[in-house]
Amino acid sequence: MHKTFVATALMLGLCLPAAAEQFSNSNSDSMISPVSVAEPNTAVQHREKHDSEKQQGLPITLTGEHAVYDTVSGDFHAEGNVKVTQNGQDIYTTQVKGNMKTGDIWLLEGGKFVEKQAESSAAWAHYNFNSKTGELKKINGKNGKDYFSAPHAEIYPDKMVLDEGGTTTRCPAVKHPRCLEIKAETFEVYPGEKMVARDVKVYVRGKHIYSRDYWENSLTDKSKERLLPHIGFKDSDKGTYINVSYERPLGDKDVVYADLNYYSKAGYKPVYGLEHNERNFKVTYENGWYEDDDEWVRKENNIRFNYKNHHIAPGLPLSYSAYVERGLWKNDDTGRKSWHMEYGAFLNHDRIYLFNSKNTSLDMTIGKKWTRESAEDSVESTNVYYATLGQKISPKWNTWVGYYREDFTSNVFTYDQPDMAKELRNGLQYIMDDKNIFTVVNRYDLDQKKNYETKYSWTHKFCCWDLSLIYKHKDYDNDNSFEVKFDFVNW
Repeated sequence: MHKTFVATALMLGLCLPAAAEQFSNSNSDSMISPVSVAEPNTAVQHREKHDSEKQQGLPITLTGEHAVYDTVSGDFHAEGNVKVTQNGQDIYTTQVKGNMKTGDIWLLEGGKFVEKQAESSAAWAHYNFNSKTGELKKINGKNGKDYFSAPHAEIYPDKMVLDEGGTTTRCPAVKHPRCLEIKAETFEVYPGEKMVARDVKVYVRGKHIYSRDYWENSLTDKSKERLLPHIGFKDSDKGTYINVSYERPLGDKDVVYADLNYYSKAGYKPVYGLEHNERNFKVTYENGWYEDDDEWVRKENNIRFNYKNHHIAPGLPLSYSAYVERGLWKNDDTGRKSWHMEYGAFLNHDRIYLFNSKNTSLDMTIGKKWTRESAEDSVESTNVYYATLGQKISPKWNTWVGYYREDFTSNVFTYDQPDMAKELRNGLQYIMDDKNIFTVVNRYDLDQKKNYETKYSWTHKFCCWDLSLIYKHKDYDNDNSFEVKFDFVNW
């Protein structure tokens, strides 16, 4: 018979945290799903990230085949099929002992820790609930997409430190060397925030490729950095391209980064930047090259201020965001240059789920944008309206339709301008299995009353990298384009 007792004012903290769900606000139109809709056209939309509340002092439930608790000394001991549960976190072991008054708990025969997407095991563990400190020996597990292992770890109130070396990878291979693996002398894991590695070595299929002294990976925001190059071919003025990205934190709020891009047709087009990130806003300073609709624009001393999305009032499903950007933009092909200043404000409605179902969702945004170009000494403005209705038909099928309205605000550059003033966009996605995804996106020009373009894409997921084939039929100029991308998954 299982015996159960409940202890209060204790907090479990033994498991590596699951990474927070991320919202992508890229302009990609090929993988828009009804669950996570990409940003339409060129407007910048910021979804407010809600961190889960940290609940202190919740009760712990301990069950085991044999459980003993001394109410005077506070000592407890449980054996058999032991399960310790608290606030959504479970520990499974065969033997546990501790003291409720001192806050100590020992897993003498090790155990398995499960919380959301994270699952890890340790051969031995000690934790003190009062000081929020502890120790783990011989740990390994999976946190979301990441596999990790280490011989030893120390737990502190704000972080976990793998202090005797460790490895992390997203490759599940066991019969051959892992496609990509990162080894480091120390890993520091800050729950829900970031992971910091020092004295890092990067391995591909078991071969040491290069070393670096420091690597930081955010668990809340998508990192700009890629540990290995991304390679592809695009049938345009880009040709074959290769990208290497790097970033280095300069403190808790500042990061310097570089996107080193080379194109066989366009040449070397790097981007260098510095980012300062506060809770309510973000400031970015950049110099470098950007491309859109086959127009290359070189931004010099470009500064962008983003005021992050905030709800107007508690309980009200409306939030607002704003931005302002200024820099010297140049097009070397045409010789045109202009001090470009752009600013905008947006009002967003929280995602609406229709018909009492999470499978049908509606996202809506309205706003206004202004653009000032020194080359023409003019200011243009436009109202913006975005609405996307998404439907999850089945676990394998997704579809969506969106209405986007936004006028041109620059007569100097086509970069970062909408392709059409009124657009109807619809898509269909088929998830064949965990390796293959097919997507079709059609764009219709409502002003011209004709189809603008249709995009077909297929992505095949290999062990640690993706192969994407993208074909576009461009109705607007009766042309076609083809792109091949080879990407190491998220790294």
